[in-house]
Amino acid sequence: MIKEYSKDNQYSYAIGFFSVIQLLELRRDLFHSLYVQSSSLDTDGYKKILSLISPKDIIISDKAFLKAKVKDNAHVLALFKKEESELKKDEDHLVLVNPSDLGNLGNSYRTALAFQTHDIAVIGQGADIFSPKAIRASMGAFFHLRVKRFKTFEEYIAKYPRTYYPFMLNEKAKRLKDIVFKSPCSLVFGNEATGLDPSFFSDNAVFIEQSKDVDSLNLTTSIAIALYKKFTLKS
Repeated sequence: MIKEYSKDNQYSYAIGFFSVIQLLELRRDLFHSLYVQSSSLDTDGYKKILSLISPKDIIISDKAFLKAKVKDNAHVLALFKKEESELKKDEDHLVLVNPSDLGNLGNSYRTALAFQTHDIAVIGQGADIFSPKAIRASMGAFFHLRVKRFKTFEEYIAKYPRTYYPFMLNEKAKRLKDIVFKSPCSLVFGNEATGLDPSFFSDNAVFIEQSKDVDSLNLTTSIAIALYKKFTLKS
């Protein structure tokens, strides 16, 4: 029976037509069941879903959305099994250290996919990588990606030894405009509030040039700038 999401649940939720269709098209192996609001049965989105799964996997129930505490007009809600993916050793990685905001986490998924980065390591006990809020903010991008959690950065880098570039608010770091990324590599970003610990500073530390009129850039903005630079270098 569906209920409000918990980090300890075996399943998470994909909410909305676009995210659900991405789940069904890309990770059908994770799909468990689908709930549909009665007002959404005549929509194009629902017709598309009917072409992808059997009606026996569909439950029409307005109460389910109340039990899951999905507040707005979500139309559809799919349960999917939580499953972390092994990262590819020969691909570039995005590494997020202790992310705390679920919206930022989901937007980071979407941004990574936009610039052809499919492997994401999440370090620490911060935001839940499977939270429905993060999945929804990703606009389905999550189901294109390989995402894996690690307790510490040391655990991550021991499993995936490579050149890594910590992005830091440190004037002694190299300017992004001067960086030529050596692949396979990892672009490392810290928490939205505190950034990376000073212990991350190295000869490969990167500073994104910006006006002194602001304290710092939003996390997902920083990720977008950095990945765009890396993406255009490969193009």
